[in-house]
Amino acid sequence: MDKQSSQECSFGNESDASNQAVKPNLVAMQLQLLPPDVMRDILSRLSLKEVVRMSMLSREWKLLRICHPDMVFTKETFGIDTTNTYQGSMTVGDLLKVRAKKMELLTRKFIDHVDSVLRPLWSTSSTTTTTLDKFVVKFVLHRKHKYYIDRWVTFSTASRSKHIALDFTSDDESCFGSAFDKYRYALPLTNFSGPNGSCIRSLYLGNVYLELPPSLCGITNLKKLTLNKVSINDGDLQLLLLSCALLKSLNIEKCSSLSSLRIQQELSRLQYLRVRYCDLEILELDPPNLTAFEFDDYLMQTVLTESSKLSDVIFVSNLRVLDGYDDVLDHIFTDLPAALPHLQTLLLLLTACQVCSRYKCLVSLFISRS
Repeated sequence: MDKQSSQECSFGNESDASNQAVKPNLVAMQLQLLPPDVMRDILSRLSLKEVVRMSMLSREWKLLRICHPDMVFTKETFGIDTTNTYQGSMTVGDLLKVRAKKMELLTRKFIDHVDSVLRPLWSTSSTTTTTLDKFVVKFVLHRKHKYYIDRWVTFSTASRSKHIALDFTSDDESCFGSAFDKYRYALPLTNFSGPNGSCIRSLYLGNVYLELPPSLCGITNLKKLTLNKVSINDGDLQLLLLSCALLKSLNIEKCSSLSSLRIQQELSRLQYLRVRYCDLEILELDPPNLTAFEFDDYLMQTVLTESSKLSDVIFVSNLRVLDGYDDVLDHIFTDLPAALPHLQTLLLLLTACQVCSRYKCLVSLFISRS
């Protein structure tokens, strides 16, 4: 290769390197020049995980302070691995200590990451002009993290989020029941009531403690509510539901503090109800437009109105062994279908033994509905 060619090649390499060095800054500069609506559209096509990664790689991107329309904070968002690693020589006590220490460090990391994303969007007056579609926090958090969670909840309502999910549940099923209420985050429902919660369309709450304040004005535009491992008493749940006049879908799961539940006529728009793993002695259904209902053998008795419009019913057997279980099944096979004149679909998820033991009841049921 002659000297001139060598110089040209060298110059070309230097030029490429220079272009590669300038390109990120040029891209960042171009992004800053885009109108906010265009920038929001670009971000909406990315996941929050991708946006977080880009902000880590580009200081200019982070300084743009553009809010993603779907704020979904999970361990996957920040690449946090909560799987346990065990060593054969460790005792059970040592394993528990190592696990607790690891979760403490990972929780601190998760909180810091969430704050780092939200901090540029906060203002000193605790208000924001940001408008969100989703605000989701899914991580194992407790009452001791109240300071941070309260700020996130305030941000979610100030940013007029339509869909809010606060899921602090753990895969550990032993952390279940009223004995763990003192560890559950106590959610201030006043943040969701009145004008603050006027934009909320769906609300998911997992492993929180709820106690209704006297000043609760209701979540006026809420259409979908899910309560999973939520500690709330019968009276407060009744008042909460009555304050959600536009509710269309209600899902209650593993709420062990409940003993009875009445869905009243005031919930005239309720169409779907799911009650699972709740030790309810009785459930009274009186909503005029309820059409779909799913329940299991934790529910001992269901009372329906004669004008019920239920057309789709699902029963799930959890293989429970307890006194009175046969009465529950008999009620499902005989009393329940007879009380549902508009029933079109009855799905029974049973064991082979349950099907065999009630073969005649099933045949009679099918004949009567045909």
